Amino acid sequence: MATGKTSNMGMNSWGTSETVKPSELNANFAALDNELGARGLDIRWKGADASGAAGSYNALLAAVNDTAATGIFVPPGVYLIEKSIAIPANKRLEFARGARLKPAKGITITVNGTIAASLYDWIFDISAGGVIAGTPKVGDIYPTWFGAAGDGVTDDTAAFQAAMALCNKKFRIFIPVGKYRIRQTITNNSRGMYGAATFLDDGQSGSLLLWDPIDTKTDLLPCIRIENAGIDANFEDFGIYGQVAYNTANLATWVNKSLYDQSQYTMFAAGTAAIEVAGGARPILRCVATRQVKVGLLLNSTDGHVTSYDCSWNGLIGMYCMRNSEDYFIQGGMVSGAFCGLMIGVKEHAGHYGGMAVTLQRVHMGYSPYGIYQVIDAASVPDVVNGIYGTLESVRFEYVGEAAIKLLPASLSAGLSISGFGMSWSTLNSSATEFALPDALKARNTKQSFAVYFGTVANCDFKDIEGTVMLSGAPGQLGTAYIEYLGDDVILSGLQPDYCVIAERYIDTSLQYSTPLLVGQSIRAKANNPLGHGNLIQNPELLKSWTATGAALSMVTNLATLPVPFSAEMKTYVDKSMTAVLKISPNGNSPYVAIPFNPVPLSVDTNRYIAFEYFILSPQARCRSRLEFGSSMTLYDFTFDVTVNQWTKITCNEQYAPNANAYSASFFDLSPSAPTYIAAVMVSYDYNAAYSPYGHAYSKAAIESGDAFILTDKTTGARGRIELVNGKLQVTMLPG
Repeated sequence: MATGKTSNMGMNSWGTSETVKPSELNANFAALDNELGARGLDIRWKGADASGAAGSYNALLAAVNDTAATGIFVPPGVYLIEKSIAIPANKRLEFARGARLKPAKGITITVNGTIAASLYDWIFDISAGGVIAGTPKVGDIYPTWFGAAGDGVTDDTAAFQAAMALCNKKFRIFIPVGKYRIRQTITNNSRGMYGAATFLDDGQSGSLLLWDPIDTKTDLLPCIRIENAGIDANFEDFGIYGQVAYNTANLATWVNKSLYDQSQYTMFAAGTAAIEVAGGARPILRCVATRQVKVGLLLNSTDGHVTSYDCSWNGLIGMYCMRNSEDYFIQGGMVSGAFCGLMIGVKEHAGHYGGMAVTLQRVHMGYSPYGIYQVIDAASVPDVVNGIYGTLESVRFEYVGEAAIKLLPASLSAGLSISGFGMSWSTLNSSATEFALPDALKARNTKQSFAVYFGTVANCDFKDIEGTVMLSGAPGQLGTAYIEYLGDDVILSGLQPDYCVIAERYIDTSLQYSTPLLVGQSIRAKANNPLGHGNLIQNPELLKSWTATGAALSMVTNLATLPVPFSAEMKTYVDKSMTAVLKISPNGNSPYVAIPFNPVPLSVDTNRYIAFEYFILSPQARCRSRLEFGSSMTLYDFTFDVTVNQWTKITCNEQYAPNANAYSASFFDLSPSAPTYIAAVMVSYDYNAAYSPYGHAYSKAAIESGDAFILTDKTTGARGRIELVNGKLQVTMLPG
């Protein structure tokens, strides 16, 4: 041990204490600085205060400016930085366990160099109101660096917000295993967020955000809002759990019955959202799980293109498409909720009203009263709103409590393709494992009336590849599907068409019927039951029955003189029962032709379908016709495409009379320059019947042969021929 008259103490190269001269001490510090160059220059040697009582800005600045050291070492302690400073890109900032830098209020520490620290270490203390910025040379940013505890108790909001700020749309955030209590919305500023491992099952541990907002008044306040950042950014492998234990059995706690009966969004009590996609963000979400929130995923973006893979969206409502900006892709996972899985609204965006353009593949839906539910969430609703359009492939509606799909009557679903339903019903009970609406919201004898409800559907394809919609066994069951209006070209096989209720149908709609319905149509079309339904209009084969403006009318009774012979289809329907065809010869104007009901007005049953059918031979490619009723109301008022100079059959059916007083069938927008021919005009109740020119049942020939009926005696079994001879009925018994 050396001796001397100095009081300075230092460390020699062997780590033992000794008394040294100032010059020797400085030399030892210089040697130590060089020795620590690989680890980093210890800021204590530059006078840093580990207690945080005094500022350490000068010490940190000196370390930054020291050219001999490539790194800056921050030993255990809290170091107050009272002035803004930048750590350059050529420096490594290395933290010991329990070491942190604390920028004072309004002060920014800009880190552009490497950060060396454990992902669980708290290295930046922002509690005084300072900011950490820059572009550090790291792979990811960790909320734990900013003090996130992940203990389920500490408010970790500020730590996540600071981590987001440092990301600056350049980095991802990694969420270490833990339960992070979040009390204010985190606005995404990252290139994505990911957790330690897949978090979908309640039995698994992982990275979990506990959403416990201070603001409980604002509806749909999100835990994470993905808005300005997030184009093709990935958010994966974490969960967000709220504070409200939503469940089907107690739905009346959060749902107002009178507003539910009106399908109004205001039926729901205010609640939170787990993730909101807003603005122009187009994120990709993978293996994200939500629970105990009002809405799991809130779609409120302007650009659409939101993708979800193998996520579990759950809450009161699993997913809510508030703004239909189109092109949503959901694959795998589950979409469910205490009320519904997927909810769509009617708000206007980019010229269309609500609905959802979506591709769903291999998604489990159900375990809810409703799989897909449409709600009125706008102050005013137009006559037509969007329904669903896109593709549902291998989507399973399991344990459905009330309906797999329920859209508004005003909705239009066009171009929708569903490969099947894979459906099963829940019981009528509501509990932790059963999902029927509680009796407080819907009377038991009215539950599960239909499995699906559509407004208007057109050009849709409901297949049965993966199962059909099922009839419920509930007392209130009325059918498989209720369709308000059936438009063009719809395949109904997946809806079990025998059990569908169709309120109205467009007259040109072609359907893929089930076998029994197809057979029934075939019998009428090909066999043409000779005993026809009576015609509700006056005899169309008598010229006096018709009126016209803009044309001269005549009857063609020699059918061989028609410019075009009857088509094969026409012969199948009318054959020899028709003896005259109306010829309409225009006088240079577009004619208007009408034939009255019999009598005029005819009092019709408004609870039965009115069917309307005729054949037309036209020199132009269109014609228009309708049935006219009291109060200036009409039925089947359409313009039809026809084949020029060929007989075309016009068929109108499955709509109710709009008024009890029926006046006439009318035909207009006809050719103003060449004759038009109309034949076999037939108006009947219920369905299109075999043609009859009369208002009574009509037979074109005897039932068995000749011009007579053959009847069987109920008592003896003898058979007799009954015929009209010279104005008298005559019965001739047949041998045997």
